Amino acid sequence: MSSALRYAPHLGYRPPFEPLFAATVGSHDPLAHIAFAADHGFAGALYAAGCSRPPAEQRRVGDALAARGMEAGCLLYTSFDQLRNLSWASDTDDARRWIASEMRQAIDAARRVGACRLALLGGADPQRPMAEQHAAFAENLRRAADRAARAGITLCLETLSRKSIPHMLLGHMSEALALVRAVDHPAVRLIFDTSHVQIMDGDLLSNLEQVWPHVEIVQLADNPGRLEPGTGEIHFESVLRFLVQHGYAGLVELEHGWQVPGLPSERRGLEMLRRLDAAARSARPSMPCAQHSEFP
Repeated sequence: MSSALRYAPHLGYRPPFEPLFAATVGSHDPLAHIAFAADHGFAGALYAAGCSRPPAEQRRVGDALAARGMEAGCLLYTSFDQLRNLSWASDTDDARRWIASEMRQAIDAARRVGACRLALLGGADPQRPMAEQHAAFAENLRRAADRAARAGITLCLETLSRKSIPHMLLGHMSEALALVRAVDHPAVRLIFDTSHVQIMDGDLLSNLEQVWPHVEIVQLADNPGRLEPGTGEIHFESVLRFLVQHGYAGLVELEHGWQVPGLPSERRGLEMLRRLDAAARSARPSMPCAQHSEFP
């Protein structure tokens, strides 16, 4: 049976924003990486830092993806250095103005890229009660979601490991699920990042089952180290098989680095992904799957 899974390598997801296949492609040019991804059967590309890039580059990336019939992964809604901004946790006019400005710029960037999902994270003030900050987050999300929905954009909340990135609003999947339910807006959904969830909650399949109706994006990275599948403790075959069996049709974003950067690791990583994908497809799906081209 053809795979229902559609993979997307990243074009650089954190500083210094080196693309996943930098050694293989021999360039950091995002268009060269889009061409490589298309030629190797990938369905899309994760341009996480796209909102921070010049508008001209955003347009070129969007045009290249469209020309190849590929999908843009999620964009971080703001610049990397603003991910810990406290505005989402604040009930003030200044906070609302900052959010509105960032959302306006992010939606414009998403339109240029052709993306329809924004990854949304927010910083937490360790001196204030978390329940109070989550309540402010929910109210700010409702306003932002209305604006995003009018633009055809989905806001995707991501939990982060507090061991790796402290003082963020969402660490556990239970917190993210409670917030999505509190906001109760179709334009607010979840990112399931295997590395962050493994660190904070463990039991990936149980957590994935719990939040499944609200999952918009799945991101793959092993733990420890946020490295390629097969280098750590996560059993990726089980995760991918879950996605196949549940008819997941979104992007599976490869948001990881390499244990040993370089061409040999990138080649092994491609082969590992092929093996994992084939193993995930070896069981009959428990529900109908969308039909997509098989990952080669």
